[in-house]
Amino acid sequence: MRKIQIVSIILAAAGLLLLLTGCQQAVDEILDVLISATPSATSSGTVTVTATLPSSTPSTTMTPEPSTPVPPTGTATETETPTPSLTTTETSTITPGPSPTFTRTPTRTRTPTRTRRPTITRSPTRTKTITLTPTETYTPTPPNANLRISKPGLLSKVSPPIHMEVLVQSGEDGQVRVDLFGEDNRLITEQMLDFRRNPNSRFWVSPQIPFDITAAAEVGRLVVSSQDLKGRLIYLTSVDLILMKTGRDEVNPPAILLEPYLIRYPRPGQTIEGGTVVVVGLARPVNNNPLILELIDDNKNIIGSAKVQVDPPSGDLSHTPFQIGISYSVQGPTPVRLAVRQESDGKIPGTVELYSIPLVLNP
Repeated sequence: MRKIQIVSIILAAAGLLLLLTGCQQAVDEILDVLISATPSATSSGTVTVTATLPSSTPSTTMTPEPSTPVPPTGTATETETPTPSLTTTETSTITPGPSPTFTRTPTRTRTPTRTRRPTITRSPTRTKTITLTPTETYTPTPPNANLRISKPGLLSKVSPPIHMEVLVQSGEDGQVRVDLFGEDNRLITEQMLDFRRNPNSRFWVSPQIPFDITAAAEVGRLVVSSQDLKGRLIYLTSVDLILMKTGRDEVNPPAILLEPYLIRYPRPGQTIEGGTVVVVGLARPVNNNPLILELIDDNKNIIGSAKVQVDPPSGDLSHTPFQIGISYSVQGPTPVRLAVRQESDGKIPGTVELYSIPLVLNP
C-alpha cells in the first residue's frame, strides 16, 4: 500500500515536472532514479529538480537541467517510518540567453540610371534677306585680254603687209573684224576673219594686213573687234602704229596683255530693275581719258550712259577699282549690252578699247 502511495506521489511530481518543462527527457531521468533506488523502510530521499522555465522571448530555447538524484544516507533500521515523505525542491533558474539581435535586411541600392544627355535641337536659322552693296574685288591674277595684239606693239614701224599675231575671241556671228585707219581717220584696209565654224572661240591667228599710203609715213591705227548678232561690239582692242611706204620694220613689244576692264557687278545676263545700274569693276586705263559706260539696246540706241575717271594702278595693284551708277528708263523688259570703253587721246579719234556684257533692264 505504501508503495502504491509512493508511486502515486512520484507520478504526480513527474506530471508536475512535465507540465513545467514540457520535456520528456526529465520524466525519463526521474523514472531511472526510481528504478535504481533501493527501497528502505527508514530511508528518506530528497529529489532536486531544476528546470529552466521558458523565456518570454520567442527566439530563446528552454533547456531543462536534469536533477541529480541524491543517494540516501544513513543506516537502515528496522524502525519503519509510518509515512515516508518525498520532498521535492523546485529550483527554477531562468538562464537568460543573448538578446536576439535583429539584423536588418540589407537595402538594395539601385545603380543610378544613366541619364541620357538631352538632344540639342538647333533652332532654325532665321534667314534674312539682305541687299548687299557691291564692293570691288581685287583679282590676284587678272585674265588675259579677250582680244590681244601681240605683234606689232605700240608705235611699231611697219611696212606693207603687216604681219600680225593676235589672240582673238570670235563673236556671236563667228567673225573677227580687222581694220586699219589712217591718221585722218580714213579706213585704209578692212578684213573679215571667218570663224563661223567655231563661234565664241578663242585662238591665235597670224593674218597679214596689206595697205597702201601716199605719204612716206603716217600714223595709223590697227583695230580688232568682234560683234554680237545685233551688230553691237562685244570686244575691241587697238594699237597705234607708224605706217611706212617702204622700209624695214621695227617692232616693239605689246603694251596690253591683260584685260583692261573687269566688271564684277552686275553679272552677265543679270536682270536689273529700279532705274539705275550700279557698276562695280576694275580698270587698267589705256590712256588718260575717262571710262565711258553705256547701256545699248538691240537697235544700238544708247538708253543710259556715265563717265568715271580712273587713275592708273599703283603699287602692287594691277587694276584700279571703280564704282558708278547709270540711270536708265524703259517701259518693259529690255535686253541691253553694258559697254565699258575709252576714247583715243591721240590724232586718230574713236574707241581704242572696249569690253561689254549682256543685261536685261526692268522698269
